[in-house]
Amino acid sequence: MMAFVEIAAKDLRIELRSKEMLSAMFLFALLMVLAFRFAFDQSVNSGSVVVSDLAAAALWICFSFAAIVGMHTSFAKERDRETLEGLLLCPVDRSAIFLGKALANLVLVFAVDLLSILFFALFFSYDFNGNSAPVIGIAFLGTVTLVLVGTLVAAISVNSRAREVLLPILLIPLIAFSVIIPCVQATRNAINGQLAESMGEVQSIIGFAVIFAAVGYLTIDYVLEG
Repeated sequence: MMAFVEIAAKDLRIELRSKEMLSAMFLFALLMVLAFRFAFDQSVNSGSVVVSDLAAAALWICFSFAAIVGMHTSFAKERDRETLEGLLLCPVDRSAIFLGKALANLVLVFAVDLLSILFFALFFSYDFNGNSAPVIGIAFLGTVTLVLVGTLVAAISVNSRAREVLLPILLIPLIAFSVIIPCVQATRNAINGQLAESMGEVQSIIGFAVIFAAVGYLTIDYVLEG
């Protein structure tokens, strides 16, 4: 088994035993969807707010902030338990650590994404105009980019005393233009059955994913040593 897969499997086993990150992300996503449900109830019923527009924005707010809640622990747990040094001493390329952490984060964050989509469909009695599959596809694509950025920023902030504050400060500006804005537009078009009109946004998301994957892969050695 490849080293990064073993690292991801190790992190997933630890998380499934403790469920610390999953429970926090799950509750956060649930509360966010409930907040949108009650805040926009009258607007949706009166037709002043288009449900497809609300769904696109609400879902990506849930995805992004739930990911921030969870991803700050990806390296922080290793640091707090004094196992990060042992991980760095493993006879594997440091890039495998970045890829393994990113893969574990992707599995967990995307699981919460699916639950958020389910919660929205349930509480708003909304079937996404029968276009759930394209919505899930955009969610997965955007989550890949979100996780690559978040894992790199989590590695950068792990050696800081104020890492809980530093992570969102660094991450939110990065994902605002690389993930949230294009994904909201693509999700709205996917719900309306017009995904072909969002090829520019999809290409942008993929491009940012490649860029951040390359940056993380090439710089993780220096980031963790710092």
